[in-house]
Amino acid sequence: MQTTEKVRFEISDGLGVITLARPDKLNALDKDMRREFGAILAAAAEDAQIRVVLLRADGRAFCTGADMSAAPQSPLAWRERVLLAQSHHMQIVRMQKPVIAAVQGIALGGGASLALAADILVMADDAKLIFPFTRLGLVPDGGAAALLQAKSSPAIALDVLLSGGELTAHEAAAVGLTRRVVPAASLDEDALALARQLLELPAEGLVLTKALISHGWTTNLPNALAHEADALALAATTTGHRDAIARLRGKIELRKK
Repeated sequence: MQTTEKVRFEISDGLGVITLARPDKLNALDKDMRREFGAILAAAAEDAQIRVVLLRADGRAFCTGADMSAAPQSPLAWRERVLLAQSHHMQIVRMQKPVIAAVQGIALGGGASLALAADILVMADDAKLIFPFTRLGLVPDGGAAALLQAKSSPAIALDVLLSGGELTAHEAAAVGLTRRVVPAASLDEDALALARQLLELPAEGLVLTKALISHGWTTNLPNALAHEADALALAATTTGHRDAIARLRGKIELRKK
């Protein structure tokens, strides 16, 4: 078992389990956690004994994206942050072995993008994918726009992302993002059972099938991600974004009183 402060990595009988372990912050990704996560993804991809990867999280939320307590202070810093998130999600997409994501509670912003990067999405029946980007005067990041339209449809992506909306687990199933909505109490058990089912299948067939399907929808993904990073850097300079952040901080201060 490889354990870091904020991400755990356990290997057993061909299964690699990656756990986001910052529940007190709803698994928001700070700089250290991102570094740990990227290193563990690389290790999982390279370890020949691992045939299936399960991505899960401790606590009541899957992941709330970037830790905004240390928000970037320049357009280039925003761009660098989104490029790093994109690189992690692309590690999942490009990993030869299947990756399952088990999502509970909320997957917010970049956390929703992370969930969408997985090959198979298992959602607790009370889980939500939340895409607040336009409400913050930003554009979707972490590949959200490309992933959502590739795995659902351009119409769904436009509706959800333009409105800064969300998808409940049952809505995610209805638009084709998952066919596995399970009781919240049995999420880990059901996701693990699915992983074990895949482990019983010939590994070569899994690798080749993922490659076959991925080839069809990832061809233009690098271009889409490059455009996303530039668009986010531009959006971060706008008055709309600054005003949205000021309103958000004002609400937070009011809640503290």
